[in-house]
Formats: sequence, C-alpha cells, structure tokens
Amino acid sequence: MKSLSYNPRADVLYKPVLGPRNPKKDYDNEMLAMAAEQGLIPNTHTGFVERIAVDDVIFQEQYHNFANKGVALNLTTARNIDDEESNYVRQDLESKPAPVDKDERKQMKRKRKELEGSADNVDTFQGPWAGFGEQRIQTELTDEQKKFIEEDAKKKAAKTKEDKEITESSTFHGKDLFDYQGRSYMYYSGDKKLAAEQCYIPKRLIHTWTGHNKPVNAIRFFPGTGHLLLSASSDKTVKLWNVDGDRHCLRTYMGHQEAVRDIHFTSDGTRFLSASYDKHVKLWDTETGQCIARFSSGKVPLCARFHPDNPNEFLAGQNNKKVVQWDVRQNKLALEYDEHLGPVNTVTFIDGNKKFVSTSDDKKMFIWEYGLPVVIKHIAEPDMHSMPAVAVHPSGKFYVGQSQDNQILVFTAINRYKLNRKKRFIGHLSAGYACELGFSPDGRYLMSGDAEGRLFFWDWKSQKIFKKMKCHDQVTIGCAWHPLDPSRVVTCSWDGTIKYWD
Repeated sequence: MKSLSYNPRADVLYKPVLGPRNPKKDYDNEMLAMAAEQGLIPNTHTGFVERIAVDDVIFQEQYHNFANKGVALNLTTARNIDDEESNYVRQDLESKPAPVDKDERKQMKRKRKELEGSADNVDTFQGPWAGFGEQRIQTELTDEQKKFIEEDAKKKAAKTKEDKEITESSTFHGKDLFDYQGRSYMYYSGDKKLAAEQCYIPKRLIHTWTGHNKPVNAIRFFPGTGHLLLSASSDKTVKLWNVDGDRHCLRTYMGHQEAVRDIHFTSDGTRFLSASYDKHVKLWDTETGQCIARFSSGKVPLCARFHPDNPNEFLAGQNNKKVVQWDVRQNKLALEYDEHLGPVNTVTFIDGNKKFVSTSDDKKMFIWEYGLPVVIKHIAEPDMHSMPAVAVHPSGKFYVGQSQDNQILVFTAINRYKLNRKKRFIGHLSAGYACELGFSPDGRYLMSGDAEGRLFFWDWKSQKIFKKMKCHDQVTIGCAWHPLDPSRVVTCSWDGTIKYWD
C-alpha cells in the first residue's frame, strides 16, 4: 500500500494547465469534424502547417520581392499580383502592397463583404481572406516566367559549352627546342652546388623581364638549379624564362580563363601546377607545354603545393575554407581538411614533410598530419592577424609568417610548433598585401616585399634590417633567392615586371 506524500486541494486541481496547449486536445468533437472536412486538423504543436506545391520560379520571384521590397504574395492563399492588401505578406506594418485605385479598392471590398458571410454562421463564414469568384491559385507559369526559364537555361548551357571548349596550349619562343646533342632547355650543364658557402645581399639590377602585360602574382625558380624561372600573371598566362644566357622568354602556357594566382614545381621540375581564379588547378609538362590534367572542385583555389616526396599528390587551399588533397593519377579528390572559418591562403610542408601548416583569413594557423584531416595544433592568439604568406627556414627548424600588422612572426617547425615571441621582424609595410617571403640558401638573411615597391633584408640572428632598396613602382608581391648563386635575387610586382638583382 502506497501513501500520498502530497494531497492537493480541490482549488489546486481545477487551476488552468500551465505551459503550451495541445491543439488536438483543445478541439471538441464538432470542431474536429469541421476541421477534418476543411483539411485543417492541426499537425504541429503550435497549429497547422500547410504543405503546398509551388513552382520554384514563382517561389523565387516572391522571395526576392519580400527581401527587396518587403512585400510578397501569400502563397498559401495565392492570388494574382494585383490583388488587395489581405493577400500580401509584409515585413512590417509600414510596408505597403502595390498601389490600387480607389474605385477598384471599393469594388474589391464590396465583393469581399458579399463572400465573407456572417460571423454567426460558422459553416459559411470565410473571414477577411476569402477569395473572389474569378480568382484562382497560380499553379501554372505565365508566359513571362516561361521565357525567363528558357533564357536562363540557354545561359547555363552556353557557359557549360564554353567550359568544355577551353583548350590549353603553349607557345615556344626559341629557335630550336633541342641542341645538337638532343638536350632541351631543361638540361643544366653547370655545377649543381652552391657557388659559395656565404650569401651576400644584392646591390644592382642586372636584368628586367617585361613579357607580362598585367600584374605578376608569383615567381618560382627551377628546383635545385635555378636556370629557369616560372611566372604567373593576371593576364591569364604562365611564362617560362631563361635565367642564364640571353634571358629571353622560352615558353608561354595558355589555358586559364581568369588570372593565375599561384604556381608550384614538382621536386624535379618536370611538371608544375597553376592555380587560377577560374576555379581550376592545371598540371603542365614543363618541357613540352602540354596540359596533363585539370582539377576543379567548383571553388577558387588560392594556393597549390605538391607533396615534396610524392609528385602524384598535391594540396590546394580554397576560398570555401577547405584544404583539398588531389590524387593526380586518378584525377580524384582524395581528402578534405575542413576546420578553417575563412579562405585558406597558404599551405606549407614542415617537419620532414610529414605535416603541413595552413593559414587563413580567420586569423588562425593549423598544423595538420598529412593524410589525416584532424588538426594536431591550433595556433590562435587575440593579437594575431591573418598571414597570407609563409616560408620555411633552410634549416627546417623554423617557419615565418607575413602578418597583416606589418611584422613577420617566427614559429618553431618541430616539436611544439609554437610562436617565438622573442623573435620578430618589423620595419616594412605589408598590410593588405600577400607579399611573399624568402630566405637566403645559407639561412643568414630573410627578405620580404613591401607595399611601396621596396625589398627588405633582415639579419636572421639579430633581427635588424640589413638593407632595403627600391625595386618597383608598385607593390613588390614576390621575391625568390637563387638556389645556387649566393648573391642573386629575383622580384616581381603588380607593375607587370620581373627584375633580376645581383
């Protein structure tokens, strides 16, 4: 036998129930029967949700009207567009429907009153939203809407056709592709060792390349030897230049429909990637100029990097906040690294190429295990800015980031991957620009471009400015140190020129 621990009084038992009401229980039998006939039996806890079929064009039209003008048709009781106020949904009381003549409004009110009936008779009363006899729900598309759909379909088909008709090509600008021994410009006959153990700061301009007619966005020396130079420009082309000899343009690679943002060689230099704003990353043969493959995930790639030990895989940072890993052999998206909250600007391999660093507009820096889409180190400080350029020290123990508050920050590339707060480089103006960073082959000097067209050199140990020189009329966006000549540097700018310094 159970005992009652609380015995409520009668007035407590008959108090109204607290909380939301169940609409099904609030109806009596007669009202439920009437609602069933009209198809209005409540199907949610807060009332009745009507499921209606509306054409997508009609819905989008009314959606944009509501977003832009604050007024749209009530599609649950869809009327013609010129109907009166009760047939509209408005954002606020001040929004007004399309203006109606006074005589027409009086006539519409008269018709409505005739059809409303008396509120005393529940069966015949239709309320202020009653429709007129000649009105009907808009279920078919008008001629104007059909014409719009056809034009939109033609535009999409034309765009798809243009994408399919894109053909990649290249032009060789020299006299003979091969010499008397059958060797192409890929062959390097010099010594593949650093000419001197110590590097020096360049002092004078020795050559200017002016083949691009729009801003140059990136430059890359041929890996190991540096006898060739690759450049990417906003004129939709990639050019290969001869650094030794007559220093002329060897080949132009054409095939992108928008500006080329980034380029990157394989470790042996036989192939390279070009990432463009046309949402494609393309793989090219350096010697023949043939486009081997094209890769697209439908998003804009902002950077592309081959894995140093595996030329069959590469990473691309995209504007949809992801880093994607592509398999070149299968032309297949192998993996997605999705943790950033903004466009990914850089991807840099560190720690023996087992891990890589990604930086983004979300002012965060992530360390990833290559092949594993899980962040192993999250670097984010309240005073950190985004870093659109990253470079690794030749020793492999450090990497630096071009911070958007006009300073270069240093991070350890092994063990804890943390920010070195005692070491930073300042003095240049880089805010608002993705000025690339570069190291001398011996690791003694760090260099960076500048928003005012200057090139800065810092001493790595003392962090002091060793030298600064005026290089371009516009921002110096890219710089690279020659891998073998200890005192030669190349720079590029948005003024369309590439300059060689010694």
